[in-house]
Amino acid sequence: MFGPSEPCEQNGDVGNVVFPCGCIVDPDGDTLRMYYGAADMSICLATSSVSALLAWLNEHDSSKSLD
Repeated sequence: MFGPSEPCEQNGDVGNVVFPCGCIVDPDGDTLRMYYGAADMSICLATSSVSALLAWLNEHDSSKSLD
């Protein structure tokens, strides 16, 4: 769901690591902004939709049976 995929996240003092630092939900109630450190070299911003994240989590529910 969230991991190092960009070159700035893969190369740096601590490569292949992202460090979530904080997040906010915009006044629209659906836009999520997460600030994070990339490879301990940069501060970045990831933006997503709360409703899209909840749908993804529901689709990938690990508590569901694997029948």
